[in-house]
Amino acid sequence: MPEKQIYVITGGPGFGKTMLVEALRAKGYPCSGEFARELILSQQATGGDILPWKNPRLFQQTILKKRKEFFDSVPEGTTAFADRAIPDQLAFARYKGFGTPEVLVSAASEYRYATKVFVTPPWPEIFVNDPIRTETFDEAIQIHRIVVETYRDLNYKIIELPLVPISERINYLLQLI
Repeated sequence: MPEKQIYVITGGPGFGKTMLVEALRAKGYPCSGEFARELILSQQATGGDILPWKNPRLFQQTILKKRKEFFDSVPEGTTAFADRAIPDQLAFARYKGFGTPEVLVSAASEYRYATKVFVTPPWPEIFVNDPIRTETFDEAIQIHRIVVETYRDLNYKIIELPLVPISERINYLLQLI
């Protein structure tokens, strides 16, 4: 499958990815949702068990399906943005001690995003916890390192976004694509 112009916004939890993606969506760009958070919230609201702490395999499969659907929905030649992507799932599997599940390795190889991956670096001033994002700042940094390493291992070019207001981050990002 050819590489699409879907630019991934990634990094550790709580470092500003989703706010950036929402601002890009407001500018009219197609953007993925924050699939893991959305699924957790819907499952908690309905008493479901497709949760990472109850059924990690089904949770992983459901998120992978949503990521593939978003990827497939973006027409060739369209610039789009993803709030995390398939390689993030591989990174989280590594972080959680699940190793490198073949289904994720295969999907990360088959579904290739734009070569430039934009990373929101650790930023203590904006980091907050909530009922879904329960990691400490130090844990978020560990996840961040594994995410960046995973993308590098998959031959993506990591571009760290500056610690500036969202409008400036967007201008910086758009100049680079």
